[in-house]
Amino acid sequence: MKEDSYGTTPQSICNPDGSWINGGVNTSYDSVEFTLATGISDYDVALQQTYCFDNIELARYCEIRTDQTITVVLNDLANGAITVASSDSPYVIQDLEITDIFITNSSGSTANIKIRLS
Repeated sequence: MKEDSYGTTPQSICNPDGSWINGGVNTSYDSVEFTLATGISDYDVALQQTYCFDNIELARYCEIRTDQTITVVLNDLANGAITVASSDSPYVIQDLEITDIFITNSSGSTANIKIRLS
């Protein structure tokens, strides 16, 4: 863990404003591709996908691509769901600390999903 004037943050190389600590460059990322059957609720990406949240334990950039409408909940199931449609692809989330992603597919078809974190 890095420690700086903002406190201890797991693997974060960004300041709260999104700038790089000590002016460094981010060279790590995680990327996964998987299919999610229809009717699956609250699929825990960090738990189920080996290479997601592996290099990046705390992401500040998340890109989600899907060919079906899915709902995404970030970090904790108590948070509100975000609807991501295929027409939104890629759906980008920036400057929010992300430690887990939960996906629900109630589209009626299998969803092909790609996620990239940095």
